[in-house]
Amino acid sequence: MPTKRQSFFSCASSLISCFLFFIILLCKPAISANNEVSLLFSWLHMSASPPSSFFSNWNMLDSNPCNWSSISCSPKGFVTEINTFSIPLEFSLPSNLSSFRFLRKLVVSDANLTGTVPGDIGNCSSLTVIDFSVNNLIGSIPASIGNLQNLQRLILNSNQFSGGIPVELSNCISLKSLVLYSNKLGGVIPPVLGKLSRLEVLRVGANVDITGKIPDELGNCTNLTQLRLSLTSISGSLPASLGQRQKLRNLSIYSTMISGEIPSAIGNWSEILHLYLHKNSLSGSIPSELGKLQKLQTLLLLDNSLFGAIPEEIGNCTSLKFIEFSLNS
Repeated sequence: MPTKRQSFFSCASSLISCFLFFIILLCKPAISANNEVSLLFSWLHMSASPPSSFFSNWNMLDSNPCNWSSISCSPKGFVTEINTFSIPLEFSLPSNLSSFRFLRKLVVSDANLTGTVPGDIGNCSSLTVIDFSVNNLIGSIPASIGNLQNLQRLILNSNQFSGGIPVELSNCISLKSLVLYSNKLGGVIPPVLGKLSRLEVLRVGANVDITGKIPDELGNCTNLTQLRLSLTSISGSLPASLGQRQKLRNLSIYSTMISGEIPSAIGNWSEILHLYLHKNSLSGSIPSELGKLQKLQTLLLLDNSLFGAIPEEIGNCTSLKFIEFSLNS
């Protein structure tokens, strides 16, 4: 049977253990926040060149990076946003992006980034915005991005990405903007992108190796306002299903290999402002339904194989500012 002295020490030991346990719990966020300090500071100093003076307030001795330039934090001191525009970095993205567990917005644009996008970006489950536009990134677009169900904007234009558009992006159920123009992407536009019911902007132009037809399934993107596929090698006809997308404001499909007639369903685009269909192989007559487009400002149909008279109904397009039909049959 334990003595009173033994019971006392046993109780005291338990209390001390509990106290230490709670101290560890309280300190854990601070340790994690401090870890983000070291991760960001190490990333900034990856290059042999000294960092820009813009980052002069990035101090390794700070307990968190919340007062640093380009950094925003949660109330608990964790990084939620990294925003860098037009500041030369000249190195690659950090390989441990998933360490930023609360990161919602990752913008490193026009920064001369090099290398590839690390696959573990797909583990940053809180991300709503990724913008790596206007850099020198190479390699393929990581399929792991498809894990990001909170992602709303994926902006990767003006890089050197190659390979295809990952079908896994169709799993980004919150995606509103998918901007991939001016890269070296190839293959077809995945029909499964039609699952993205919240998609508003799809831009994959200036990827000359994009081939195949415009998927009929894109007509299922009920919130689509911009569809820009110019300067690609897409072919086939304009899907009639697009005629049901009444929110469309900008259709830009010029300098491609599309052919066939302009569907009469085009008259359903009551919100359309700009219609660029020049330098293709479109044939048939100019549909009189264009006259229903009261908000249309720009209509370019030049350099096709269209024939017949210009419909007088186009005179009903009272908002038209620029129109061009030359170089047709």
